[in-house]
Amino acid sequence: MKRKRIDAPVPVYPKKVAISSPKVVTNKSSTQNCRLTQILGQYGILQSIASHLFPKDLCSLAVSSKATYKAIFPRNESRISLLKLLKCDGRGIRIRGASHRKSHYFYDYECQEHALCGTEQVNRNVETQPCISCGVNTCDECRIHCVYRSIYQPPDEPDELPNFSGFALLSEPEMGILSPEHLGVKNAESWGLNPECQQTSHHDQGILDIPLESNVYAAPISIDEIIDTNLGAGPLKFSFSSDSPHPSPVTKAFWEITEKRKRMLCQRCFDKRRTIGHCCCSLRERYLNRWLCLKCYQKEEKIIAKLREPDPEECICGIPIVSHSICLWCFREAGQPAKQS
Repeated sequence: MKRKRIDAPVPVYPKKVAISSPKVVTNKSSTQNCRLTQILGQYGILQSIASHLFPKDLCSLAVSSKATYKAIFPRNESRISLLKLLKCDGRGIRIRGASHRKSHYFYDYECQEHALCGTEQVNRNVETQPCISCGVNTCDECRIHCVYRSIYQPPDEPDELPNFSGFALLSEPEMGILSPEHLGVKNAESWGLNPECQQTSHHDQGILDIPLESNVYAAPISIDEIIDTNLGAGPLKFSFSSDSPHPSPVTKAFWEITEKRKRMLCQRCFDKRRTIGHCCCSLRERYLNRWLCLKCYQKEEKIIAKLREPDPEECICGIPIVSHSICLWCFREAGQPAKQS
């Protein structure tokens, strides 16, 4: 007789109970009633806060949350207004430091450099305005200048005049700068006999001399004459002798930037793109009458560099170029691009 098989009893295990994570109770009213966003929502208080911040500080605060961004920038008009209240952050001085190169005379003769953002200057009131391009508050030291006078060499004797130097636009070499006193102009304003004048800005003034380390001689030129020249009348040229190089080492930085603004076009593209009239731009109108921060200046120059024709013999449309030149500053007809000798 076969033994019956007895099935083993199936063990019964307790059922696993899923452990649910505790529910996070979100209180929408807590976000809405955040004290910080409430404070930032008061425009008068926000204006007071912004006047003590740099642009990057305000940006960091705004992007900390959607609520704070909406409180700080509820409208585009609010953003524009707040940018005018911010302190200049010294970015222009940092750009100058990376672009300019002091000559060995600066170190040999113990010269002094006065290149300091207006926000950090205590003894002098430096003018500050919003940049015409980005709207960020920019001091006079951090904007673009045609000639930035920043280096001072004290006189060795009481009856001597101090020496000055600086830089053209954002070009590298240190340039000599003569004051009216150096040329014997009577009743001229002193640039350095008074110790307080050492901290006084005289940018875009005086007579520009050759780079201090230049081995080529050229006659000094009045800075007013350089920056007020009508560039639509022809290339920037101040050669006083047939033996002088062109461009002159005094005006080389200005010559390069003014020639880069020209673009050759065929007749069809010229008629399509130009504005009625003839170019009458000047360096003063382009850079001094427009309060432009140095970062936006660099952006503008990069854009113009991209707009230059890759092939000087061919228009952007592929047609051979006819002798028509357009100014990329005002988009009016300009003179023919000059060649460097």
